[in-house]
Amino acid sequence: MLGELLDAVEIGLSGCAGDRRWIAVDADTGERIANKRGPTDPRLRACRAELVDDSDDELPLRVTLPDGEILQGREIEGALAQLLERRIRLEQADTPALGRIAATGAHHDAAPIHLITTSTLAHLRAIAPTSDWDVRRFRPNLLLDDGTTPTAFAEDALVGGALRGPSGLKLTVVLPTPRCVVPTRGREELPADPGILRTLVQQHRVDLGPFGRQGCIGAYAEVAHAGQISVGEILDIETPPQPPEAAIPEALEAVLQQLSSLEGDGS
Repeated sequence: MLGELLDAVEIGLSGCAGDRRWIAVDADTGERIANKRGPTDPRLRACRAELVDDSDDELPLRVTLPDGEILQGREIEGALAQLLERRIRLEQADTPALGRIAATGAHHDAAPIHLITTSTLAHLRAIAPTSDWDVRRFRPNLLLDDGTTPTAFAEDALVGGALRGPSGLKLTVVLPTPRCVVPTRGREELPADPGILRTLVQQHRVDLGPFGRQGCIGAYAEVAHAGQISVGEILDIETPPQPPEAAIPEALEAVLQQLSSLEGDGS
């Protein structure tokens, strides 16, 4: 569904509190109605969801439908069934949260945290001004304000390093984020734009080993230490010990070892 702008959020081993904790499933086929691991539906993408912190409902959620109707708790499933014209159930993630790639305890594509910098967006606006490089297209958890001077894919320089917040939060930056077709889709007032992905592939293809050469923007991060983060806070950068061309292959090898370990213990 549509993203939610927060003033502050707790970040734990499963990423931002509530992020991708629930997923809509076709009750008859078991298909996940999602952007990556199942068929997508523009009607679902036009909805907006939020957690209801003070609710003791089995579904502590509030959903706003495309027509503005607001629903809460168990009435959500019936309303989504009417909207999508199929029987729907909502499923909560129930796997262990380890704060790492492929072990987020939620329905993430890969990592618990995804971040993008303002300087990277400025760079893309400079080289492809006919596209709208609104940050909402990329659905990051964190937008890092490193200024408006265009800098080509500044997140790469963080790979292998870490970000520390005043609360004790520590995020280790793992890999550049490979992109699929999702950022090209229309949402809210943003039009569909296939040029978004074409530009990324032309300008920034990163060798991700067995995952191939991918058009990337942003970076994935793992949660080394939980904490709260608020808009306007300053994050300290723990500089990577080596440049991106060396840090990315090393980080990729660590991720592959981690995935192998998770497969071995059945996680």
